[in-house]
Amino acid sequence: MSLFTTFSSYNLQQLIVILESKEDYTPKAKEAALAVVKSQTITTEELKYEAFKFWEQKLDSNIKELLLSKQIPSSTILSEEEIREIFKKAFDNWKENQKTFEVDTTKYWFV
Repeated sequence: MSLFTTFSSYNLQQLIVILESKEDYTPKAKEAALAVVKSQTITTEELKYEAFKFWEQKLDSNIKELLLSKQIPSSTILSEEEIREIFKKAFDNWKENQKTFEVDTTKYWFV
């Protein structure tokens, strides 16, 4: 069974994961997934929307690791500017979340 046949039964989200995962899939698998996307009647807007959802989820859950590695991810579907926008949003959310862990010193007075 060919990869194209296998991936033909996948939904768009699963194909996006294959296309956007950096080293999880072989180049042949990515080519087959891209061929399946092209063979289906998927609009560019649908493709970008699913890619945005994928990257938002991935960056939100891995933002600390990406900050420590100092790497900005790359996408085969989204532009570099769009990835930077999602990265900035994930970073702002992470920063806001970090504020909830700060100690409020105004509540504690030491005598």
